[in-house]
Amino acid sequence: MTDLPVIWFDRAPDSSIAGLIEGRAISSWPTSGDPLGGIGDAEGAVVGASIVYNRNVFSVSPKLRVLSRAGIGFDNVVLSDATEFGIAACNTPDGPTISTAEHALALIFAITKGLKQSEHRLHRQEGNYPATHDALELAGASLTLVGLGRIASRVAKVALAVGMHVTAYDPFESDQRFEELGVRRAPNLAKAVSEAQIISVHAPLSDDTRHLISDELIDLMADGVFIVNTARGGLVDDSALLKALESGKVRAAGLDVTDPEPLPQGHPLLEHENVLVTPHVASATGAGRRRIFAMAIEQVLTGLSGSKPSNILNSEVWPGRNSK
Repeated sequence: MTDLPVIWFDRAPDSSIAGLIEGRAISSWPTSGDPLGGIGDAEGAVVGASIVYNRNVFSVSPKLRVLSRAGIGFDNVVLSDATEFGIAACNTPDGPTISTAEHALALIFAITKGLKQSEHRLHRQEGNYPATHDALELAGASLTLVGLGRIASRVAKVALAVGMHVTAYDPFESDQRFEELGVRRAPNLAKAVSEAQIISVHAPLSDDTRHLISDELIDLMADGVFIVNTARGGLVDDSALLKALESGKVRAAGLDVTDPEPLPQGHPLLEHENVLVTPHVASATGAGRRRIFAMAIEQVLTGLSGSKPSNILNSEVWPGRNSK
């Protein structure tokens, strides 16, 4: 017998992650075809983005008291349902910051330098490479960040160091934050995107921001704009993006997130010469993964100990089931 709590993972954690809870809790995860296998015995849960956590899940999780989303986004966690069931829902906003920002910058560099197209020309042995290569010099180029949270702020610092002119639109950040970073504040989204050579999306996904990058917004952009998205696939209307790529309005795109995710084989975005797609791996570095899971586990253990987690998303629920 043991008094240690059971923490459920939505997939088997690797040894480095499992070691973070050794002696502090008992690990559990699905071992059969049921993606929720074992959750019924769990007091805590560390989860990803592959399952929607709503009343259907919570109704089969009678012991669950604290759930932590391993990452920033929590659009797959229905907070109202978690609150109704007395479950504290948390996230790990600081965990993915460094790795995701680096990936966004990698996509910016890759698409503005035409790395994919240049490699394909080399594979085809076309020759005359310098004359046919037309990359963008980033020193002096204009970058707009849609959102200026943790990840975008780190992107801004590197971009400024490169010599780029950085503008951002974020109605929720203070003027002081813009001034501290040296980022120009755009009065509205339309103005922000209209002046950019490169646009990097860092907004949260909600009903209000779904398909934020739409036909209408793309029409306001400069011809030949570059678009990068490392936030959520649903922020970009794929059909609008494809149409703009075909017309040349958008010169190239770099996407770590898509809708659906992952993209199926043969999807037009995967086949497009001017689109570089990675399968939602921006935060998936060794250091980033350990940081995210360490933070998620700490949130769960803090809640299970009776203390309010620092990154609780539904504060009104506290202490919820933890009061028992």
